Amino acid sequence: MHPRLIETARSRGVPVPAGPHDDAAVGELAAAVYLTPARTRRPPREEGYLATARRGTLPTPAGELAAWTWGEAEHPLVVLVHGWEGRGSQLGALAAPLVAAGFRVVAFDGPAHGDSPGTEASVPLFATVLAALPAILGPVHAVAGHSLGGASAGLATTLGLAPRGLVFFAPPLWQRGRLEYAADRMELAPEMRRLFFAAVERRTHWPLERADLRVVARAAPCPLVVFHDPGDADTDYTGSAELVALWAGARLVPCPGRGHNRILTTPDVIAETVRFIAALP
Repeated sequence: MHPRLIETARSRGVPVPAGPHDDAAVGELAAAVYLTPARTRRPPREEGYLATARRGTLPTPAGELAAWTWGEAEHPLVVLVHGWEGRGSQLGALAAPLVAAGFRVVAFDGPAHGDSPGTEASVPLFATVLAALPAILGPVHAVAGHSLGGASAGLATTLGLAPRGLVFFAPPLWQRGRLEYAADRMELAPEMRRLFFAAVERRTHWPLERADLRVVARAAPCPLVVFHDPGDADTDYTGSAELVALWAGARLVPCPGRGHNRILTTPDVIAETVRFIAALP
């Protein structure tokens, strides 16, 4: 068994099987590591956002997820979706401006994140949760998603979610690229990479070729605006440029110097997001 993989598994609290390990076992362990997020704590600023919200839960296919609501029940719904190892509160800076513009806002901690149950998470699982929300909350006017949350919102439209518009902050273009990066980090040999990819597909019940925003872009299901820092070290800006080029009517807004997370609290980004959502038909 690869020492780097074992070290990563133990740091994530992923059980390492005892005894000899064949390539298939290595692939399964690598998939478990890849799909297991670390839970991160909310800083005081985010606690402040949640202090103005109503705490509740969402009964989803992934379990009862922790959720927060701002605004009146009869107002059009905007859903905020965090990224990998994130929290719903990370997008909390959007809540008050959206409520002031006449919307109801819901943020939630995704499966295996924040205060929600679970041990594994993925873009397909988040997408499944999002696709179930209209039956729980009513029609979704718009979704604003950060990183994995943006990718999940896009894929959810292939499962029946029909928002009037989407906002992505620094989305990853395709999941195979993320897996390649993870395989490099875990120092997996070519055959083990193949087994790793297969194990991820099996555990998420989603073919990798479908976990790709370019598939969504060719359908262009609704208006889209994408905010991304060209120097983002976590997700590739060129991927957002490719996405917008494929998505009819989409717009890319470069946000230099804002990084992967600070973009969520940038006043100009927040204001433009609210203007975009408010102008949707």
